[in-house]
Amino acid sequence: MVGLGLVSHLLAKRNVNSVDFSRRFPDDIFAGAPFAIDYFVRTRGTRASAFSIALDEQSPLERLGKQVEGLSVPPRGTTRLSGLFAIGSRGDKDVEPAVLSSTFPFGLAVYTRQCGSTGSLIVFPRIEPVHTDVPFAPRESGRTLERIDPFGTVPYHFRDYVAGDLYKHIDWKKSARSGRFITRILSDEAGSREVNIRLAGDASEQAISRAASLVVHFAQSATPVSLEGHDFASESGTGPEHTRTLLTILARWENPRGGYSRPSHHPGIIVQVDGSGAFHWSREGAAIERTG
Repeated sequence: MVGLGLVSHLLAKRNVNSVDFSRRFPDDIFAGAPFAIDYFVRTRGTRASAFSIALDEQSPLERLGKQVEGLSVPPRGTTRLSGLFAIGSRGDKDVEPAVLSSTFPFGLAVYTRQCGSTGSLIVFPRIEPVHTDVPFAPRESGRTLERIDPFGTVPYHFRDYVAGDLYKHIDWKKSARSGRFITRILSDEAGSREVNIRLAGDASEQAISRAASLVVHFAQSATPVSLEGHDFASESGTGPEHTRTLLTILARWENPRGGYSRPSHHPGIIVQVDGSGAFHWSREGAAIERTG
């Protein structure tokens, strides 16, 4: 029995040492959310196959479900394997080499070795669904109150004519009824499309998570978004690269300083995220509205 165990150990060692692998992580990883790691296992030699290969990861990677296993890797061949993992918290994470193991051929002994290189990952804050759109907050301008889709290109509000306004923006029907010139202010021109998310410098994890959820929420509708903290503010923008920039700032929120300049104009919509993660919406000249 001892001799059989020794032979099993030697064969398992040779089996594990006969392969190499590389791994591929997804571009975007969010705290607490499952993600797949793809492994590409290949044999070193040209004659022998490798059998019963198992792969596992070390902290901070948490395996979800069964261990990643491959029954056979042919000579000169590459086998693709995949496993589900998660990382529990946001920030920059150091990733250690994976653990490669085998119990081939008898299952009496296991041989393991670390394989692959070390590296680092950026893990974005935890994301949760945002069910609250911008609340209906009437805005006073001149002598009228109007509320129309804040993200459309339809008039958002009206105000008295000011010298320099284009004649094509005058609403002649309202002007005729009121006896004075009334100008239409489009939502885009009023800056009402831009959303500025504000966080305290010592924001709680819940607040950071909720702010990140807002960033993702508005990115899906191509709404311009900016982020502001105690001593910095990002520029407003849209698109995948801008979204990743804001999520990276939030992932590293402990030290968000440097490389960011304050916006040159006042945003149309402001949302403050308090310590409990509640949203406090406001517009210039309007009261703050709180939503969960």
